[in-house]
Amino acid sequence: MNDNIIELINDEGNLEKLVVEATFHMDDTLYAVLHKIDSDEGMIYYVEETEDGSIVLIKVEDQEEIKEVQEMYEGIADDLI
Repeated sequence: MNDNIIELINDEGNLEKLVVEATFHMDDTLYAVLHKIDSDEGMIYYVEETEDGSIVLIKVEDQEEIKEVQEMYEGIADDLI
């Protein structure tokens, strides 16, 4: 079993398995880069903790923010290779 696989309920209410590619902070915000098991296309999410300690992932929709986070992630990924 891959520890980097999480299960989320998508907008349609269906269970979806996603691979956690990376998590990192940028400007006091925690982001996660996820992708579907059968795809390499990444999706960027905010990671937030609720008052009861649960983790909530919120998909980033703002295109400018996606671009900034993508650039940061690519820089981090280059350092890891």
